[in-house]
Amino acid sequence: MTGDVPSVIRLPWKKTEWFGLMMMVVGGCVFGLVTAGLNTSSIQSFDDTVIRSLRVSDDLATPIGPDWFKELARDFTALGGYGVLSTITVLVATFLHLERRPARAHFVVITIVAGYSMSMIFKAMIARPRPEIVPWLSHVHSSSFPSGHSMMSAVVYLSLGLMLSDLTARRLVKIFVVVAPLTISAVVGFSRVYMGVHYPTDVVAGWWLGISWSLACWLAVRRWRAFREIRRALSIENEKVT
Repeated sequence: MTGDVPSVIRLPWKKTEWFGLMMMVVGGCVFGLVTAGLNTSSIQSFDDTVIRSLRVSDDLATPIGPDWFKELARDFTALGGYGVLSTITVLVATFLHLERRPARAHFVVITIVAGYSMSMIFKAMIARPRPEIVPWLSHVHSSSFPSGHSMMSAVVYLSLGLMLSDLTARRLVKIFVVVAPLTISAVVGFSRVYMGVHYPTDVVAGWWLGISWSLACWLAVRRWRAFREIRRALSIENEKVT
């Protein structure tokens, strides 16, 4: 008697995966809604008002706050810079290869490279000009929407956080390694508005798009891993029956 592996394998979803799927959908909806409303006067008025509120009223070249806060904003915006994010990506991927975890290394590289490509495609398609109502405090060369710093900091830091969350069983640790990356990317996004190089809606759209992409890649890997484990278990069971 020989048992066969079922042609249809049911993969149960965990609560964290359902929550991740929900947040992925929310992120996609937010990005779509913001993108659809870019040309409306209400969105533009909101963006202009927020940017102006972060500058001294009688000198738009000067951001509000003490000097140490301005320096802090520059430091945080660097955390979303492509140089920093590329360095982190290379170091993590190299570490995972040295640890003989090529699948995780490939997950990191593919997720981040594909996310960057997506960001550049949307920038080219939408081609929103950078804010012109205040002087820029950072050098920029691409279009404004979505914010590349916001999106890529969410992609890089959240992807690494999600990978770490799979390595621990403690719920508090799982929450920490997910919330911390989101906090960092949110601060990076604020710094871009503070420096006058992005509208708030650029940041919101980029942040949520980055979150959605990270979650989509994470869920795809989790589903594939669960599929392989079930296939392996069924194969072992069939060998026992044979």
